[in-house]
Amino acid sequence: FWLLFKEAWRWPSLVYWFWADIFTATSVTQFWILVNDIYHPRQARRLVGFLVSGGLLGGVAGAMLATILAKTLRTENLLLICPALLILCLFIVNRVARFLKQEEKEESKEPAEKQKKKVGYLKSLRLITGNRHLLFLCGIMITAIVVTTLIDFQFNSVVEQHFTVTVEGQVQVRKDAVTAFLGIFFTILLVFSYLLHVLLTNRVLKNFGIRVALLIAPVFLLFGSIAIVIVPLGFLVYWATAIKGADKSLAHSLNQSVRELLYIPVSPEIKYKAKVFIDMFINKLAKGLGALLLLLFFSVLHLSVKQMSLVVIIFILIWIMFNLQITREYVSVVKKNLKIKWEDADKFVGEQVNIDMTKLVFDTLQSRRRSSVLYAMNLFDLIKKEKLSPELKKIISHKSEEVRAGSLDSLLELDGEALLPEMDDSLDDETLDAQVKEIMSLDVYQELIKDHIDKVTKDRGEETEVSKMEAAKVLGMMESSPAIIKNLSTLLRDESSEVLRYALESAGKLKERSHVPLIVPHLSKPTTKRIASQALVEFGSKIVGTLRDYLGDEEENSELRKTIPDILARIGSQKAAFFLTLELRKKDKGMESEIIEALYKMKFRNPNLQFQTPIILSEVIRLIRRSYMILLEIDAKKSDEKKAELKSELEKSLARVLKHVFELLTLVYPYEDVMKAYQNITVGTTKAIDYSIELLDNMLKREIMEYLLPLIDDLAFEDRIKKCKKMLRALDKTEDA
Repeated sequence: FWLLFKEAWRWPSLVYWFWADIFTATSVTQFWILVNDIYHPRQARRLVGFLVSGGLLGGVAGAMLATILAKTLRTENLLLICPALLILCLFIVNRVARFLKQEEKEESKEPAEKQKKKVGYLKSLRLITGNRHLLFLCGIMITAIVVTTLIDFQFNSVVEQHFTVTVEGQVQVRKDAVTAFLGIFFTILLVFSYLLHVLLTNRVLKNFGIRVALLIAPVFLLFGSIAIVIVPLGFLVYWATAIKGADKSLAHSLNQSVRELLYIPVSPEIKYKAKVFIDMFINKLAKGLGALLLLLFFSVLHLSVKQMSLVVIIFILIWIMFNLQITREYVSVVKKNLKIKWEDADKFVGEQVNIDMTKLVFDTLQSRRRSSVLYAMNLFDLIKKEKLSPELKKIISHKSEEVRAGSLDSLLELDGEALLPEMDDSLDDETLDAQVKEIMSLDVYQELIKDHIDKVTKDRGEETEVSKMEAAKVLGMMESSPAIIKNLSTLLRDESSEVLRYALESAGKLKERSHVPLIVPHLSKPTTKRIASQALVEFGSKIVGTLRDYLGDEEENSELRKTIPDILARIGSQKAAFFLTLELRKKDKGMESEIIEALYKMKFRNPNLQFQTPIILSEVIRLIRRSYMILLEIDAKKSDEKKAELKSELEKSLARVLKHVFELLTLVYPYEDVMKAYQNITVGTTKAIDYSIELLDNMLKREIMEYLLPLIDDLAFEDRIKKCKKMLRALDKTEDA
């Protein structure tokens, strides 16, 4: 072009104007694609302001160089400076490419992707229309550019009207005055944009996040456009200057930074195709739309400058709507970059293994050797579960004298008279259940069983153990009565662990509150702990208050107390959640871990449970403070080799406390999102950690995130310690206040 400009042709200037516009748009797009390659969301948020400021300074430097050198080198010779600058860019880009390859080797051992085929505009358009995030991004760009186009027109119209004079009855524009005004305006605008960017962008992104950053420009312009209604005609030029300055300065600083951040989490195979299409095609389409709107509203409908503000307001409201929508989509896109590293153990066991069912099958088969009565009753319990597989039925339903339901006759001493017919191989569940219930309801049966159990409970000696087990089992199959309650109470005090197991099981079925004080002591015994816990769970929410009394009694057996949070978690009622949260507030270190684990399980099993957010978040901050103190202890012992074992214990303690922090956060924030972030922070790559922090930053309260960040950010140990000390001082000031 430098050579072509030496000739006196007009067409090179027109071609150069088109080429320069395309070159500028393409090179800027490529630059931001490179930024997307290098940085993850968290890194980009810290550095995007610095990178955008480079563009602003480049604009100032370019304008100054053009002004200074144009007189000495002449205008067309300024083109020769451009190749020198581009050669420098080539050198930098090659250095960055080597750095990127090294990073890829360190972060992933996966083979390099095959070169992808080129994608045309139609395919890019289909790609965007199938992606909500990119659609909202297009909407933001279109509405923002339309608003800018309309504001530019208003500004130019007001400035032109301001600098008009009437000469000999004709209205003339003072072109020199307009040029001087615009020169001063744009010079000040560039400097102001840079200062605004340096002072505002990073602070807004750090302290308020992407959502607020996206809303600043449209909200400011919205109020400016509304204000035109009350601005007198003589002061319109000041209004136009203010709103034009705000639009351009924010567009070149904050808006540019946030828009580029929105591309970061999009997958590379989509992002690069979409970004080129949006920056090239959508950008020009929006400018064309703005021009058409100007033709319609100004040239055809003849709207005034003030009336044009109504159109601007409509597009600003649409712009705000797109901004709100894309912040939600942004979080969803960030989530897609994170994968669950391991399944929750409680969920896995619950889905894969039915412990109670397995135990019942085992007890059924084992009881067959000891007592045909126990065998029959356990078998009946299995049938009622309605979960017998064909394979399991085949194992336990073969014909045998021991399997007859008539084996109950030995319990009742009816001289071999069977109360129930033989079960055939099909094990007719409904028929058997109906027959047993019918027998249990007979007065004669009630009287017989009462006399037999009275006799058994009074007997002493080892030979009566099986009889007591049978009696304890059958009590759970009967309707509650004073006699039944009394006899079961006697069996709940028995010394035999086998008898106690059946008695506790029956107590859980009868659900008599008077049995609770007899069941609770068995929580401290290893042989009866599990069955006693299950029995209390069967009582449900009606004994939550009683369990809380045991939990809150510091003089009670510690092993017993530690089992109660899990029982409350398995009961899972809102009342249980409320009482456990209140116990958490007591800050009992001996019970803290069990209570937090129980609350976490409750939320996992029932996402609809509500927890007192102030108490939970207060406990989160307390645990974060404890983590700071542990880190400082580790720092104090890191140089002492003799204390290496103690340092290792402190590191394990830190990991436990951090796990409890995230478990508590699941009570207030979406469970899956919090645990996904925690898992990726714990065992993830630098990229996974960065995306996890970005997800948490868009989800947690600003205060919580600020305190949590030093514990989860990818920092050198020394930097982590410095930040922890700083946060400790901030916490101390907050507590003093």
